[in-house]
Amino acid sequence: MAALMAVMAILTATAQVSGEDRIAYLEKQMYRYFSSSENDSFMIVTDELIEACRQAGKSQERLFYKAWSNQAIYYFLRINHQRGLEMANQIHDYASQHDSKFGLYTSTYALATMSSSLQYFDQAEREFNEAINYQHRFFPDESAAAPYLGAAKIYVNKREFEKVIDCARKALAEPGVIMQHQLTAWSYMCLAYADDKYSKEEFNRAYAERQRIMNEYGHDDMFGTVVNYYYAEKNGRFQEALEMAKTIKGKTDHLNFISKAYANLGDFRQAYLYQKRYKEVADSMKTSEVQKLSYEYASQLDVTRAENEAKDLRLSKQDLQIQAALAILLITLAFFVFYYLRRRKQIGELREAYSKLADTTNAKERIDSELRIARDIQMSMVPRTFPAFPERRDIDLHAAIMPAKEVGGDLYDFFIQDDRLCFCVGDVSGKGIPASLTMAVAVNLFRTVAKEGFPPEVIATKLNDTMCADNESGVFVTMFIGIIDLKTGRLDFCNCGHNPPVYGERRMHTSQTVFSFLDVEANAPIGLWPEAEFIGQHLSDIRGCTLFVYTDGVNEAENRIQEQFGEKRMLRVLRESTQPFGERTPKTRSHFLIEEMKCALDAFVDGAEQSDDLTMLCVSIK
Repeated sequence: MAALMAVMAILTATAQVSGEDRIAYLEKQMYRYFSSSENDSFMIVTDELIEACRQAGKSQERLFYKAWSNQAIYYFLRINHQRGLEMANQIHDYASQHDSKFGLYTSTYALATMSSSLQYFDQAEREFNEAINYQHRFFPDESAAAPYLGAAKIYVNKREFEKVIDCARKALAEPGVIMQHQLTAWSYMCLAYADDKYSKEEFNRAYAERQRIMNEYGHDDMFGTVVNYYYAEKNGRFQEALEMAKTIKGKTDHLNFISKAYANLGDFRQAYLYQKRYKEVADSMKTSEVQKLSYEYASQLDVTRAENEAKDLRLSKQDLQIQAALAILLITLAFFVFYYLRRRKQIGELREAYSKLADTTNAKERIDSELRIARDIQMSMVPRTFPAFPERRDIDLHAAIMPAKEVGGDLYDFFIQDDRLCFCVGDVSGKGIPASLTMAVAVNLFRTVAKEGFPPEVIATKLNDTMCADNESGVFVTMFIGIIDLKTGRLDFCNCGHNPPVYGERRMHTSQTVFSFLDVEANAPIGLWPEAEFIGQHLSDIRGCTLFVYTDGVNEAENRIQEQFGEKRMLRVLRESTQPFGERTPKTRSHFLIEEMKCALDAFVDGAEQSDDLTMLCVSIK
């Protein structure tokens, strides 16, 4: 409210001033509010500036389109995607009607900015380059810093930091570059130099120059909090970086930077939880409606640009009546030619559609068949025969896995070597085919490394070293790794960002089993951070007790109203599971507990679609 009252005071004061002085003042206020989150203030100031430029006529044409484009971009980025695209569409229509090359340039720049925000990076990069070339060709005295900085943002997202620095430097070298663009250029420099391949000294030099520009400008830009986070991180002030991360706006950035800060502090459990929430939010950001609008607008802009270019190639005017008559004749002829060709094309497309329908049906059946084969192959990678060790009466082990899709990312494995039972349960981030590929790698890596006789924390370290290498997609695996000495009952384990298992301890004086969650270290998931340290733990003797290991598909299973199964309900099922005596085909205790959990889950979800892969492993040593 205070900010809005300040704007109204500004407008009241400037209403007494007319002409160029008022326009110059409103322009300054526009750039001031563009970097803020004061939406109403920015819209009021730009509305006033647009109207003032409209009244000024041709002399303020460029500022008129700049202000209007800035308003569309601001609306798109901060208020509503669809409305922002509609405003950009209005700009290109208006520019086309008034034959304004500068208006078409600004609409090109606006489209590139919106495409970049929607992460159509190739399309946005192409549009920014077109805007730069258009500006240099028709308006060499104008600064092309804005499209250079737009391209720099794309390269930040693509992590091509050398190109970020190059674009920022080119923006700074443009004629008449405004101070706001100077500040943004140095912000991008800092974001690039924050990468590990650049030294602390390089970052600090860029940061110092950015601070100088910011102090001279009198305002920070939208990157200020992130740049200050990197400054604290680059200089080893990790607790300060965490506090800075908590103030970062934007839900995905907020979660991602808090995760990074906790990882730097060594709290990998918190780092994993925030990283998981970040990925869930990031996956749900884009909508198909906005994508469709963006592509439709891009097509409209291409047509308009082509029409505008064609106008430059027309010959000088001829007699109006002859030209009109010729135009009517050509339009009539073109209509019949177009109608004929269109009908031929439609008939051809119809025939082709029938042909493609059969091909598509066959292709779908082939894909379904290949996915079924892939599922069979994937399931063959985990042990599926139970009892697991029929020759040994001292081991009671059972496991079950249920992918949410045809293939999934959950895994488990177990084997005996030298009177040691080695086992693991894991959950790959994501679902479907990408997760299934990582699952296959993780299962084979575990079996290979575990057979070398290493303790669980060393197994986790070696898996992490291998899976972090060239992991550009950021896929990671939470995993519980356990090794039981079958002679002594000692359990050595390492929990790598996984859900804490449930431990059923046998109380000798009551002959009852008491279930509770096992206290585990907050280790990092595997494959997320290179050189992460993993801490192992142990229980001295688990003979007569039960260990229930599961993935979050169990406790996070949802019913029709999106209520989760939850850890309390899971514990209650285990505590209340009393195996009937005298069954005709008696199940082992582990098999019975898993079947009871399956039944409880089926009753709870009540037919709702399975949202995540689901895996359980239960083991006890007699």
